[in-house]
Amino acid sequence: MAKTNEQKTILVIGLGNPGDSYYHTRHSLGFMAVDRFAEKHSFPAFAMVEDNTMASYGKFGDIDVVLAKPQTFMNKSGYSAKKMAKHYSLFKDKKFSNLWVINDDLDILTGKIKISQNRNAAGHKGVQSIIDQLKTKGFVRFRIGIQPTTEAGKKIPGDKLVLKVIPLKDRATFDKIVNDTVLAMETALGTGIEKAMTATNQ
Repeated sequence: MAKTNEQKTILVIGLGNPGDSYYHTRHSLGFMAVDRFAEKHSFPAFAMVEDNTMASYGKFGDIDVVLAKPQTFMNKSGYSAKKMAKHYSLFKDKKFSNLWVINDDLDILTGKIKISQNRNAAGHKGVQSIIDQLKTKGFVRFRIGIQPTTEAGKKIPGDKLVLKVIPLKDRATFDKIVNDTVLAMETALGTGIEKAMTATNQ
């Protein structure tokens, strides 16, 4: 794995489930976001760098950016995150603010994105796995809302939603959500997390 010690490195972990059958589900929006960012900024193709992680490396301005996709299933995402965080000295330097995790979030309405830090997993098994393995909540999260609005205002159970393939009629909506997530990442890289929170968390 490439590593630069002289300048800032941001490690971005997009969460999802490996395999084509899972890619177009809400639970894999983290994968879609890092893929879209890589495509937009001409990063090289993702390649296996550990036995359980695919990654791509590039720059955004003068910032080194590592995009990672754990190839474990969602509830084991922390094993990949721990290896990558260790490689980039995030444990040693206590720079968990340089670790960004992108995940779907059932507590946020579809179309909304919120950036947070030092937050509980709130039932998201991938995020909980990362917290358990890193022993910290100090990383930054880009939380992509996936909760649809129902006529009765009731939430739909997660197990009936996150692993279902997104219907073709809804693909354009989620394509925009992925693009908006990339814009939030760009804002955070360009202006810092605090300003990105102000711009995004509305």
